Amino acid sequence: MATGQQGFDSDDFFDQRRIDYDRERSLSDRQRQDRERADDDRRRALQEQRMAILDANRARLDAMLTLVNDDDITLSAEEVAVVNDRSMRMMPDGEVVRRAEPSARDIIRQSGQFSRQNLLPRLSEPAKRTRKKTKTDKNMSKALRQANDKFRTAKGKLRKGATQAQIMKYAHKLLKKM
Repeated sequence: MATGQQGFDSDDFFDQRRIDYDRERSLSDRQRQDRERADDDRRRALQEQRMAILDANRARLDAMLTLVNDDDITLSAEEVAVVNDRSMRMMPDGEVVRRAEPSARDIIRQSGQFSRQNLLPRLSEPAKRTRKKTKTDKNMSKALRQANDKFRTAKGKLRKGATQAQIMKYAHKLLKKM
């Protein structure tokens, strides 16, 4: 601090507010940059998704382009019916075949009903408590804590001669008093 005899020293009066302001401004700048970066990533992902959809439709559009623009290609009524029938397919050698309906066994396999994950029990999901925790439950927790403190050592082992049954009996006794 400045004293009357030594005079004024500007370093003695350090303004912490300016540093705090600069820190907040740089923090908000970083947050803004992070937001802009995330927005750019989202925009880029959407653009890539659009391009993937266009690429997927490109083969179909190329085939349609050839079919529509080539004047040498004319389709009869039955050829149009074959093109529009979803159950008909053309083999690489030009043969048109009807796609076979899936058998019952195939339908069952595709359903996933008997897949390994549906046959084995799910052990990872913890059982959820279906009822609301009551006042008695809370008091029993406290009573068990007190009973364990009495019948266990600091390391958590049972004291000599004590059993888990004694702990529970004592906890119920404490619960009645609560």
